[in-house]
Amino acid sequence: MSFNKILLPLDGSELAEKALAPAVALAETFSAEIVLLRVVVPLSIKIDPDLYQRIIDGGQKEAKYYLSGIQLRSLFSTVSVKSDTVVGKAAQSILDYARENEIDLIVMSSHGRSGMSRWVYGSVADKVLHQAACSLAIIHPQVETEPFAHKRILVPLDGSLQAESALGPALKLAHEVVAELILLRVTEMPPIPKEPVHGWPGVKSVMQAAELEAKIYLERTRKSLIDSGIQISTQVTTGAVTESIIDTADEQQVDLIVMSSHGRSGVDRWVFGSVTEKTLRGAHCATLVIR
Repeated sequence: MSFNKILLPLDGSELAEKALAPAVALAETFSAEIVLLRVVVPLSIKIDPDLYQRIIDGGQKEAKYYLSGIQLRSLFSTVSVKSDTVVGKAAQSILDYARENEIDLIVMSSHGRSGMSRWVYGSVADKVLHQAACSLAIIHPQVETEPFAHKRILVPLDGSLQAESALGPALKLAHEVVAELILLRVTEMPPIPKEPVHGWPGVKSVMQAAELEAKIYLERTRKSLIDSGIQISTQVTTGAVTESIIDTADEQQVDLIVMSSHGRSGVDRWVFGSVTEKTLRGAHCATLVIR
């Protein structure tokens, strides 16, 4: 998988601009074009049509001026970049623009302006997260370090081909920024029978078997990637999946978590509302969701 066009929605705030440097790093890795997008949100109250149009025109003029200033920053000297403005509701406009312009990846901050326009989960970022048909990178503005400062990328795997779809982009990123790739498999505590079950080996035996299977799987996966020329390590943890991913990312000082939007089918499936969404909400580093 490769990303050719990266959409970077901005709302004029410094918090939203926290996504600029990560977007450039991704664009450099994949030789992608960056499209800066500013959505001019129309007024929700009824006013004189002429006045309404003047307000919209003024908003678009301000948005274009703002984006032209962003576009001229030295940060973008190494990548191809253009800008655009649209009028409409923020989340839907971002989604429509991405679909109509064949965007491969949306990179955006989890937070934007304060107050009514704030990009928070439950608002703009949340809607884009749930409805975007392309891959999505969420940048947490509280992270003060430069992109890939620690040169560690974490890829959570659950043994499924769907989850392994994150390996390709993660490998390319790791190769370009000379980062270590950490493959993680989380084993969960098995359900304990309420009644005695004939042949039940016990929790300890079941957990030991699960951990052994996880280690074998990760080592096999690591060996299949060994010709990539990058440093690859593996780690098996036990516990709740989301918490284990976030804790591992913190402990290993990971710069980026790369994961698939879906994993196993059934109850173990990584879907929004489950592991992927909870990781996006709770992680203290950037998270790239592959679709």
